[in-house]
Amino acid sequence: MSDSSIPTPDVNLVPLTEGGLELELSEMECLSIKTLLEANDIQVVVQGASQMPNLPYEILVPANQLQDAVRVVRDAQQTGAEVTE
Repeated sequence: MSDSSIPTPDVNLVPLTEGGLELELSEMECLSIKTLLEANDIQVVVQGASQMPNLPYEILVPANQLQDAVRVVRDAQQTGAEVTE
């Protein structure tokens, strides 16, 4: 049985970026974005030091899904901003 959320070793992973900057996230932010991306069929790998919670986490996605991942995150941010207005 294969888990489609786990990238195969030959997948080129790149950091999820926003506006040219790499996102450095807290654990809770990272889990929220990971769940959002997986719900949109985007593979996700979380990189970080769980034993050192003061250090940021980084989200990696396959290079061929980067544009989709950025779009999903921006759409979610925009929707959240509209709800709070």
